Amino acid sequence: MDPERIKIAWQDPAMMQIGKGGVSDSVIEEAKRLLKQHKYMKIRILRNAIGDSSKVELAELLCKKCGAKVAGFRGNTAVIYKTKEMRGLE
Repeated sequence: MDPERIKIAWQDPAMMQIGKGGVSDSVIEEAKRLLKQHKYMKIRILRNAIGDSSKVELAELLCKKCGAKVAGFRGNTAVIYKTKEMRGLE
C-alpha cells in the first residue's frame, strides 16, 4: 500500500459506482479491469445500494471478489487497491 498514491486517489473522481444492483458480476468484472489498469481506485456506494448491507460490507464484498483491499472511507466513498496476491494471478 502506497500512502502517497492513496492521497492522490482521494483527489481523483470516482471510477465506478455501486448502485441498487449491488455487487453484481458486471460490477466485479469492471472493478477487476480498472484495478488492473490503475492499481488504486475510488468508488462511490450510492444510497440505494445500501439496503440490508452496510457500505463497509458492500466494499469488502467487492474487494474479496476482486482480490483488493479497502484503503479507507469518506462518507459513502471508498478507495480500494489491488493486493500483491491479485497481481500474482495476472
